[in-house]
Amino acid sequence: MEKQSEKDLYAAGEERFGSIGSRMYSFSRIIPTMRNFYKFVLEDLNSMDFQYVLDIGSGNGHVLTALAKMKQNFTGTGIDPSQQMISVAAKKAKKLGLGRRIRFEGGSSREIPRDEKYDVIYTTMSFHHWKEREKSIEGIMQRLNPGGRFIVYEVTDDGSFSRRFVKVHLMEADTFRNIAKNAGLKIDLKEKNGYIRCMFKSTE
Repeated sequence: MEKQSEKDLYAAGEERFGSIGSRMYSFSRIIPTMRNFYKFVLEDLNSMDFQYVLDIGSGNGHVLTALAKMKQNFTGTGIDPSQQMISVAAKKAKKLGLGRRIRFEGGSSREIPRDEKYDVIYTTMSFHHWKEREKSIEGIMQRLNPGGRFIVYEVTDDGSFSRRFVKVHLMEADTFRNIAKNAGLKIDLKEKNGYIRCMFKSTE
């Protein structure tokens, strides 16, 4: 049987991150737009209570490791289809002494490893790449504990000149409303300074 780590976890048409892409991704935090985006994400997650968390599309592990330094009372898993990204993230967690609390492994929005359930599942700057969003959300919601939340963080159009160059990557509130309606889910939207958070919740 093919091991999870050896599978191609990308869907056709999704952006792939190899060794060069993973290094370039690490430098994105020096860009003010991205630095402020991650501040928005971490402040929001830090305000919530949870014990078990899953980061889908965890990349180089920045969000999950930073969150683990801010909050002490949770364990987390980060999954990513790029083995290069997983390697970078795992090394970072070990270097920061977080290896016992958080782990990183291969996976995607469509293929979440293990059979564990989580209080919060989140994804940052990844959802706009997903090719099978409704199918992914259906599976993700099944991996939440009762009362759990699936949270998407993205950049939205704030009308600034810089947004014109990344138009294809932007997400809007109406897009999330349509997705929630089709999936039969409740949502809680939050927008601030050109960033958007969509929290999906079960209607049950």
